[in-house]
Amino acid sequence: MVRPLSFRARILLIVLAVAVIPLGMLGLWLTRATARSGEELVRSRLEESLDQTVGAIASRWVQLRSSLLFLTEEPGVLDALRAGTVPSVPPGLVRRFDDLDASVLAVVVMDTARREYWALERPSSGGSSLDERSFMPPLPVRLDVWDRPSGSLLGTVEVRMSADGLLPAGRFAPALVGQVLGLFDSSTGVPLSSLPFDPSLLGAEEFNWAGQRWIASRRTLRDPPIRIVAAAPLTPFTQPFERAARRGSILLLAVTLAGLALAALLANRLTRSLARLSAAADAVSRGDLRQRVEVHRDDEVGRLAQAFNTMTESLTRTLDELASRESLAAVGQFAASLAHEVRNALTAVRVDVQSVQEELPADSPLGEVQERALREIVRLDETVSKALEVARTGEMRVEQVDLREPIEAAADAAMPLFRERAAALTLQLGDAPLPVAGDSGALEQLFLNLMQNAAQALEPGGAATVVASAKDERIEVTVSDNGSGIPERELSRIFEPLFSTRPEGTGLGLTIARRIAVAHRGTLELDSEVGKGTTVTIQLALAPSRQAAAGLSRSGPEL
Repeated sequence: MVRPLSFRARILLIVLAVAVIPLGMLGLWLTRATARSGEELVRSRLEESLDQTVGAIASRWVQLRSSLLFLTEEPGVLDALRAGTVPSVPPGLVRRFDDLDASVLAVVVMDTARREYWALERPSSGGSSLDERSFMPPLPVRLDVWDRPSGSLLGTVEVRMSADGLLPAGRFAPALVGQVLGLFDSSTGVPLSSLPFDPSLLGAEEFNWAGQRWIASRRTLRDPPIRIVAAAPLTPFTQPFERAARRGSILLLAVTLAGLALAALLANRLTRSLARLSAAADAVSRGDLRQRVEVHRDDEVGRLAQAFNTMTESLTRTLDELASRESLAAVGQFAASLAHEVRNALTAVRVDVQSVQEELPADSPLGEVQERALREIVRLDETVSKALEVARTGEMRVEQVDLREPIEAAADAAMPLFRERAAALTLQLGDAPLPVAGDSGALEQLFLNLMQNAAQALEPGGAATVVASAKDERIEVTVSDNGSGIPERELSRIFEPLFSTRPEGTGLGLTIARRIAVAHRGTLELDSEVGKGTTVTIQLALAPSRQAAAGLSRSGPEL
């Protein structure tokens, strides 16, 4: 059998769950977010640079293309292509070629059969050829030559131009330090401009070069057929952000560890008192009524210890009075019943105080937990007092009660147990009052026992639902859960005193709940199926007039 975690360990786990782990995740998120922010900044700057570059190239290409179109309209070129003969180079073609921008390196006129008519090339200062003059390959551009009267295609003019001529000097201003701009022939992928690294690296969105991580953005133009790629290193931009985020994470870790150490110290001081209370309660549940707990301080735990001592003293006196009238079995059941009540309250106190030890700020929403723990201690004292009163007198005090109030009070008391088990509790009580004649504290105890049983049957992520409604002069309340359910062989004994399906259970929760229902002239039935869950149905009569309710105050059956 796996030994359950100690209360101190649970407190530290709560601190880990609500403080250390979230803070660690926050530090990791901040580190990554800063890196992403730097990367997004670089990408946005690259996109802006590309937009400006594309605009400049488009504007430049409009001017160049207009000049190139004059070549296709040269009369000498049109006449030669129509005739299919190759005369000498038309003077007009030479003149127009000379007038073109210097970035146009060569012009070749061909017919539709790809037969070359004329090839014009700009001379170099040393008379070298085109391939020797240009280190980077030129950009080929094809322009069709049309016969306008007939609308037929006569041939083509192939232009070879320097890609650098598409981006005039001074029009490209890098938006980022270290930014590189590459031009490629979109049809062949051949680089048209010089680059400081292997041009194939610009084919990826991200790459590494010179020990740095680079990112690239690109645009593709159809006319002229080029692809423009802008790349920039990330490291100079993201490194300062990452360094600051790491320093912040280290500081956050140091603060978190200090808080964890303080929580461990406070938890050790608190659990020492609660451990004594728990040991004493376990001893009482085994029948040792000599247990007393030392009261060291006047706080919630100290008052609980004082109430425990008062309870055991009252229990001892009550047992002495019952010894002469009842059997030993009845005495044992009554003592176990009182111990059961104390352990229920201790369970709620333990769960709530775990969150209190974190020394939350005054405006923290978890401050509500401490108030709930205090209310649970008061409820425990009232429950023990009423149980002792019933044991002495055999009477039940009856008054008109809106059944929604004890159900909500029981839900508040049981909610810490649901949270501890990572389960949900839902109330569906409607808006209309549900009046019954009975004892509010006893009814609260009835529903608390049922809700605690439901919570203990749930796995993490499970759910329990409480539904109350008035039907045919009666009020019906169902407490259902989707837990593991109860085997059929155990259903027949489920209401027997001291019988429990859980090793740590006292076997009194359902017994007490059923007796309270019967004491209010109602019924309690249980239906369960293994693997689907359990549903408990309570039926109580709608409250009669106040006078009739007063007549019941001394005639109800014993709890």
